[in-house]
Amino acid sequence: MEIDMEEKPPGRPLIKDSDLGNFLKRENIYFKYEGYNPTGTQKDRISENHVKNAIAHGYDTISVATCGNYGASIAYYARKYGLHSVIGIPSDYISARRDEISYYGGEIIEKPVKYEEMVDYIRELSASNGWYDASPGSANSKLDYYSYSTISEEIYNELGRMPEYVSVPVGNGTTMYGVYLGFKRISMKTGEKIPSFIANSTINGNPIIYSFLRGYKKIRELNPDNIQETKINEPLVAYRSYDGQKALNVLYETHGRALYSTDEEMLYISKELERLDGLSVLPASCSAVSGALRVVRDETCVILLTGRN
Repeated sequence: MEIDMEEKPPGRPLIKDSDLGNFLKRENIYFKYEGYNPTGTQKDRISENHVKNAIAHGYDTISVATCGNYGASIAYYARKYGLHSVIGIPSDYISARRDEISYYGGEIIEKPVKYEEMVDYIRELSASNGWYDASPGSANSKLDYYSYSTISEEIYNELGRMPEYVSVPVGNGTTMYGVYLGFKRISMKTGEKIPSFIANSTINGNPIIYSFLRGYKKIRELNPDNIQETKINEPLVAYRSYDGQKALNVLYETHGRALYSTDEEMLYISKELERLDGLSVLPASCSAVSGALRVVRDETCVILLTGRN
């Protein structure tokens, strides 16, 4: 992958809740806030690298299936570096980022299908048209893991040690797995214990949480007919998590936890973080706050807030 890995969205310092409005009333909890990235989510860490990788390998078009955030990020970096972008969005999804994708020059393809079917459709289009496929589960997915592993390096460098817990919202499980790999790499150098991971998602809408809570060692897909997408939970909803097995393995290896959050919980926390701490946080990201509050006592915990509202 012939790209300059140094040119990534700059890391931001850890934010201690007690240094802001102290919404959580804890001295041992830190936020890793990805909302400062150019399009406002952790997706910028992978999007810029995918666009550069596409250019390095001679592609003129990059494609992705998305619920919104990833598509906006890919379209932004494609325009920045002069690539054409094709963004597939399920037409039934309530994405607030369609106009933004169009503004960045992204060509939007909509179909009345679930997200997982859109991933398959974009993969087929990419293969037949010679496009670079940046969707999860593609041949280029290893770049996602590397890009997200930089989050761990920033956390470790800021703390000067491993936290006991890291709490992460999960959809496909890609972000959590990448963060885990970063800590694993550090652990191999220092001998320190890898943090325990707290995986958080929407009620009855994520295979990783579902499988772990039932003690399954192999990821189980969910029945798509039983999943209800809402404006709040869409970034978390999945009946097939593309990196679900990897994320599930992380939970078992690190003696982690998996928890559900309701839309009401996520929305409440998002509003309170804005009111008391001055942080604009995507409600789905706040599932990680809800989970941490249930699990963490006196241990040091870093909560990954993956995007701004």
